[in-house]
Amino acid sequence: MTSPAHSNKRIAINTGVIYFRLILTLGISLYSTRFVLEALGADDYGLYNVVAGVVAMFAFISATMATSTQRFISFSMGLGNGTAEMKKVVGSAIYIHLLMAVLVSAIVLLGGWWAINHILDIPYGKTPDALFVLVCVVVGLVGTINSVPFEALLMAHENILYVSICQTVNALFKFGAAVVLLGVPTDRLRLYAVLMAVLPFIILILEAAYCLAKYSETRVSRTDFRPGTVMKELSKFAGWVMIGTTCMTLRNQGVAIILNIFWGVAVNAANAVANQVNSTLQFFSTSVTTSLRPQLVRSAGEGDYQRMMTLMTAASKYPLLLIILAASPIIVAMPYILSLWLKTVPDHTVTFCRIMLLSTIVGQAYMGIVNGMEAMGKVKLMHIFCGSAYLAVLPTGYILARQGFDPQCVYWCVVIFQIVILAYLIHLAGRQLNLDKKRFSLNVVGRSAVVAVLLTIADFFIWNYLSPSLLSLVTLGVADIVVFTLLCYTIGFTGEEKRTVSKLVSKLSGKVSKNKPAE
Repeated sequence: MTSPAHSNKRIAINTGVIYFRLILTLGISLYSTRFVLEALGADDYGLYNVVAGVVAMFAFISATMATSTQRFISFSMGLGNGTAEMKKVVGSAIYIHLLMAVLVSAIVLLGGWWAINHILDIPYGKTPDALFVLVCVVVGLVGTINSVPFEALLMAHENILYVSICQTVNALFKFGAAVVLLGVPTDRLRLYAVLMAVLPFIILILEAAYCLAKYSETRVSRTDFRPGTVMKELSKFAGWVMIGTTCMTLRNQGVAIILNIFWGVAVNAANAVANQVNSTLQFFSTSVTTSLRPQLVRSAGEGDYQRMMTLMTAASKYPLLLIILAASPIIVAMPYILSLWLKTVPDHTVTFCRIMLLSTIVGQAYMGIVNGMEAMGKVKLMHIFCGSAYLAVLPTGYILARQGFDPQCVYWCVVIFQIVILAYLIHLAGRQLNLDKKRFSLNVVGRSAVVAVLLTIADFFIWNYLSPSLLSLVTLGVADIVVFTLLCYTIGFTGEEKRTVSKLVSKLSGKVSKNKPAE
């Protein structure tokens, strides 16, 4: 069993690796999109994304299976199972994903063909191209689904460095494909579709080859693919998790439909911008959660419930504080930031972005509990309730819209039900995991809420004192970090957390002094 000090150091390193990868791939992706749009033109680029969007609706299946597979592998490692038992887990995961790839690809092909011919508005003469793109995207989906068990194994072993390398290769390949398109005179859309279909298999080969060479449990035999207890448990677990993810997907799509019905496409544009701002910001929190999750699940498998509860609390609190740090100045300076980014800011965009960021902050407060419940296999009640709460947003928002409320009423419904989910999960974790509900509510939710309110007030006064400009935005960011640090140390952290931070600062100061050359 690895010592807590070594494990904490590994979490910190993995978090840093993820941050670096996210920033790098984000920068590469921005340039790739620009070149692809230039090469394909607005019509063909739009056509590709419309068809790919039909397939993207099934992306939650891969996310669900990745969560489930990683949980079972990490838990099995925590139990100390031998290679033979681990092979059964990995073999079951590979078998399930092979079957799922066949089933999903068949459904998407039939559904996509019907949508292209009967629903989607495809430009005249472009239907053959759209069908070609559909086939290519489905082929790529097969590669993506089959790579899930290998990426889950890498994550379970906390080999986040290699995962980050593969994802960087993914971004670089897309950039290279965009550059190649600029030099091709004809059939650029079909070439782009083929290249994007090949890419998932390149990543699959990279991950599978590494796992086969590095981890003995990957070298499975025919007997490891046979249906058994492990396969049944994994399928059952994934089924409950899929209820939650499906309902969340339906909620997100339903919100867009309600906005379209009552307020038209202009408000949908504001919704799209808000979603993009929100998804970009979430990387501040997901990196920490991704680093903590393998050790949290392994601790559950080892029976080390004290460390599991510590990591579960950390998976809620620290990503929550990080997203508050990033969201506060953005919320305050949202009008200027959007005007800097967009030439024309759609109506309601500022309000939508602010409310959506608030929803994300509330949602992050319970993510550690979700990880802890999944680690212990307590997923049935959790995902039934969460799924129901996600769906409850739609009739509530629809009724309010019918009553003549403003568009933001739908977003406020999302926030309210996020708060309901948070309260219920704290109660459920107290009952099923013996979580100290009062301590979690005060130390995670309460302290973070006070930090968020005071930080936003401070940022508001600082921003209103400055004249809106790029320099002022940088000044606000620096001031935000300073105020956030003071608030965390005085209010956000408990006494034990303060002592840990003080020790870390002293250790780093000692290393700097030691490495400083003598004069």
